[in-house]
Amino acid sequence: MANPEISEPKNRQLLQKIKNYRRKRRLKTAFKSNLRPTDVFLIGHPKSGNTWLALMLSVLIEKNFNKKVNLSNIQDFIPAMHARDKSIELYDNFPDPRIFRNEGPVYPKLYPKTIYIMRDPRAVYVSYYHHYIHDTNDVNRSLEDFVMEMLTHGCIRNLEPHIQRWDKQIMYWLSRAKKQRVMFVKYEDMIQDRYKVLKKTVDFIGMNFSEKEIETAVQRGSFDGMRQEELTYGAEPYSGDKGEKGFYVRRGKINGWRDELSPDVAKSIKTQFAEAMKEGGYI
Repeated sequence: MANPEISEPKNRQLLQKIKNYRRKRRLKTAFKSNLRPTDVFLIGHPKSGNTWLALMLSVLIEKNFNKKVNLSNIQDFIPAMHARDKSIELYDNFPDPRIFRNEGPVYPKLYPKTIYIMRDPRAVYVSYYHHYIHDTNDVNRSLEDFVMEMLTHGCIRNLEPHIQRWDKQIMYWLSRAKKQRVMFVKYEDMIQDRYKVLKKTVDFIGMNFSEKEIETAVQRGSFDGMRQEELTYGAEPYSGDKGEKGFYVRRGKINGWRDELSPDVAKSIKTQFAEAMKEGGYI
């Protein structure tokens, strides 16, 4: 005869697993039913240039929304739905092609088109560290300690636990590119030639804009232009504080990480991410 003290907890665990499975299946079905073949997803590790590219794209499509975009209201044009894929159902009134930002994709295999934005992980971690300090006010935490948690767990567990480790993201999307439509954009290329990157991006999405329209978006995406917008309106990720606690648009340099990362920490990142950094062109 089964011991009720043993079987009851097992039954509860089994029932919970069944509930979780059914819930996940419902969420996936709901996502698929609201997905359009023209939908585009901007994917990338935090602080890789997602918001930057989204701002320039928003400038191009703002005429479809009858309102003006700035650094604080990008959500109204290109929604961020990090780790919440099902929330695309909230944007049924958006015109095609809809563009979404997602730093924690749940159903990436279903995305019709993906733009993966990458950046040197050493620069990513320095920029993300400053973002972390802004959001948590944990001013006593060192950059080295922050990087060690990122390397160990792939994320900052009390900030954005859904984030996948930088190298795993890169290798995953490189493999997905063989099976679905994926375009890669590098932060460093946007620094060097924003026009070229933006033109290539809109061509990939399937949108047509004049040279003048793209030039306008490129100008709005300049470092000085974005910094001025942040001073005027605030920045979406920084809750509109207009730089009082530090700027979201911080430096805009390719190798600025060299000024802040110690050689030992930089070496640790390079050692652990060697394969992905090589594939991404950072070694």
